[in-house]
Amino acid sequence: MKKLQIALLIMSCSAVYSTAAADVYWVNKNLAQSTDSSKPNHVTMIFNHEYGDTNRNSYYCRENDRSDGLTNVGKAIVFKGQPLSTAACFIPWDGKEYKRTENFDLLKINVPFKWSTGNISTSIHLDSYSFGPSHVRPIYGCHDGRTGTLGKLLYTQTAQGTYGTCYVPMGGVEHKVIKTGFAVLSYVSAP
Repeated sequence: MKKLQIALLIMSCSAVYSTAAADVYWVNKNLAQSTDSSKPNHVTMIFNHEYGDTNRNSYYCRENDRSDGLTNVGKAIVFKGQPLSTAACFIPWDGKEYKRTENFDLLKINVPFKWSTGNISTSIHLDSYSFGPSHVRPIYGCHDGRTGTLGKLLYTQTAQGTYGTCYVPMGGVEHKVIKTGFAVLSYVSAP
């Protein structure tokens, strides 16, 4: 019981996690209260549907319990009318979709945002992903361009230039949407 109390105290003291900019935060799923920006620990609903299902709301989520220091971003789904604490987080990774019901955060965006194509400079940086100590890449938000299903966007630099891949978790599988088939979560005006 004492360990549980200590864990809850630590969790409540670190409720809001900042990424890079002061206008984008992560809030622990169990502390997220609302999508109303006038309330503390509110989070941002990205879509009021999931794959066309209007009984669900979509949010961005990320793991918060990795002991190896890695972070992964995915989509969180909440049935309409249910509290945010009932959210499930779906992470695309290594060709699969991984479901988490605990130990994740929800995204809070304090500035206007839009969906755009092609302009990396206005993309909202959600987090960073590490492939080891010397290879770190930023993670951005994307959707698949057809159904509005949220995913994570990673850019790759090649001799031919920079291109992005949107990884979307859906139906137990990680789907890859290459180049122009997706939209990017972006600032309305550059920060």
